[in-house]
Amino acid sequence: MNLSDFLNSIELSEFRRKILLSSRRIISIQPHPDDNEIVAGGYITHKIEEGATFRLVVVSDGRKGSRTLTEKELIEIRREEQEKALHILGASDLKFLGFVDSEVPPPSILRNEIIKTIREFAPDLVITVDPFLPYEVHPDHVNTGLAVLQSVLFAEFPNIGEGKPVGRPPVALGFTNSPNVIYDCSETFETKIKAIKTHRSQFRDDSFIDLIRTISTIYGRRIGSHYGEAFRVLMPEELHVNVLAGMNPL
Repeated sequence: MNLSDFLNSIELSEFRRKILLSSRRIISIQPHPDDNEIVAGGYITHKIEEGATFRLVVVSDGRKGSRTLTEKELIEIRREEQEKALHILGASDLKFLGFVDSEVPPPSILRNEIIKTIREFAPDLVITVDPFLPYEVHPDHVNTGLAVLQSVLFAEFPNIGEGKPVGRPPVALGFTNSPNVIYDCSETFETKIKAIKTHRSQFRDDSFIDLIRTISTIYGRRIGSHYGEAFRVLMPEELHVNVLAGMNPL
């Protein structure tokens, strides 16, 4: 499939786009420091400017993400980078779960912590990575994405996990190649880029920044804007035995 065919194959959902537009209490649960800004920095900045309440949860400590720094050094550096990046987006509510980078446990273990976190915050939207992305082999991404989806599914069942049950929110999967929403982030895109650049331990030159700009331009082209962020938005009832999950209504 070439790029043009891919863009033309994307079926966008106005119903699901309105979920992103209307959300007022948003939690982003990401595998590593920097994933949040890459996945949804533009969207989150816009929602915070509108007055939405936002919390970022980072699952791993990022200690393995360097070829030169020690693990102890990198844990501190990446924590500081994430705090600065979140401040650039306009927020400060940040929680680190502290799992070892590259060793995030499988969903059967991780979801206990995620369920508790979702119940504490009671969001009307959860953002995470797409664990079904073809060729995604990083265990932290796969385990985090699956654990978040399972935690949303179980959030209202009192006999599963800790904390007081809450209503199940929709989920927006970023890092996806099967989006059903492309969010116009043209007005906040440069803020997103500034926040990504804060993670200098990971991006010492602009090659990755250039890639993000290119991808965002491509998605923007699909909706007739300068820049776009792509999400697969799913309702909680689509997360279990639903063969119509993710489809647009007739």
